[in-house]
Amino acid sequence: MSETFPVETLRAFSNGVFTAAGLSTEDAATVTDCLIHADLRGHASHGLTRIPIYAERLHRGVVNARPEVKITRTAPSFLAVDGDNGPGPVVSLKAMDAAIATAKTQGVAAASIRASNHNGPGSYYVERAVAADCIAIAMTNAPPSMAVFGGRDPVIGTNPITFGTPVMGDSPVLLDMATSVVARGKIVEAAKRGETIPEGWALDRDGRPTTDGVAAEKGVVLPMSGPKGSALAIMVEVLAGVLAGGRFAGSMGNLYKDFELTQDNGHFFLVIDAARGAAGAAHAERVAALVGELKASALASGHEAVLMPGEIETMRAARGGEAGIGLPANVVADLDAIAKTVGAPALDAVRDVA
Repeated sequence: MSETFPVETLRAFSNGVFTAAGLSTEDAATVTDCLIHADLRGHASHGLTRIPIYAERLHRGVVNARPEVKITRTAPSFLAVDGDNGPGPVVSLKAMDAAIATAKTQGVAAASIRASNHNGPGSYYVERAVAADCIAIAMTNAPPSMAVFGGRDPVIGTNPITFGTPVMGDSPVLLDMATSVVARGKIVEAAKRGETIPEGWALDRDGRPTTDGVAAEKGVVLPMSGPKGSALAIMVEVLAGVLAGGRFAGSMGNLYKDFELTQDNGHFFLVIDAARGAAGAAHAERVAALVGELKASALASGHEAVLMPGEIETMRAARGGEAGIGLPANVVADLDAIAKTVGAPALDAVRDVA
């Protein structure tokens, strides 16, 4: 059973929890906005269900609630970012804004980020670059929960990759994907609800294929497309972890279980001022022409339209902004529990005021 809440009610609740957990008003709003962005786009595994673990890590002091994010330009187009163990969305948004500003003066910018934490959906940051007429790629490494191709041990993260480009018209081109068959958060949610998962998502702790959510959570998620997903995850680990000088692979702390060890997630952003390309200001128009050609192709059996990367999510976000966000009863209970822990108003109390 789930209940639907107005977006602004959830925003007020989330802001209250994060400020009670120690964040400034501005940083609480950033983290909240990132999580709501995920829910509106249909990625509940990275949405408001993360409030309890984010807030608990802040409350316990495992994550720095008042970070001094240091951004150093080590070359004209290269930014080295030290997140000071701050919340991932706070660190990442500051890094992305700095990368966009650098790309606008240099044409291109790369940001290598260390000492951060789980930063939610990459689309949150890439959309910001696209709104500034930039092409962007975002990557992040994650705690080991996935086996590399041919293995059965959790030695690497699901290491997502996000890509976006400006485009004229209503069809976005914004890819946001894990390098695993499915985001680990979806398995965590299935385990919480006692649900089964599709075959091919995961192995249990003994290396056997499983459709049991609980057994999968104790085991490993599998890379998408076998060796291809495994190879992409390794390259993300190089750019987001090794290059940044942070932890990588098995050395990273577990978001849900390690409350003594900081995560030290690493991120990598590449931002290109689209107007610097050969097409100049016509870039978005040319992408729209590409989209038009692709959408005009003959449909395969069983399909009603050719959809661009991110198009379904954008439509969901438009609907969700008006209809609100549905939360399962167990998630609502978790939200109220963390609110009580940090001394913030419960969800119903916020709704009554709103």
